Amino acid sequence: MRTNFGAGFHMAPGQAVDTSAYDRWTGRWSRLFVPAVLDAAEVAPGQRVLDVSTGTGEAARAALPIIGTSGLVIGADIAPPMLEAASGRLNQSAFLPVAADGQALPFSDGSF
Repeated sequence: MRTNFGAGFHMAPGQAVDTSAYDRWTGRWSRLFVPAVLDAAEVAPGQRVLDVSTGTGEAARAALPIIGTSGLVIGADIAPPMLEAASGRLNQSAFLPVAADGQALPFSDGSF
């Protein structure tokens, strides 16, 4: 299995996560396919959307205009620096960052 997915992704303990590297590498691909995913999921105004492994918030950014002011996008990520980057980019009350492991989410079934 390949472990080198892009500059700045894998940091040694104690080193800062390079969120800009994540956004340049993963964000560019997300911008290509996330709109189709949101369309296929029939995301609509007022809905609650869960963005697992939100990273710098690219998918959440695409969902926000769809859900409008009456909806909510939860951006879950295990890395606090990623949540900080997403919060800084999005800066909207309809976006809620949550520190969580994508394999053990703290939400009840049917929340989204």
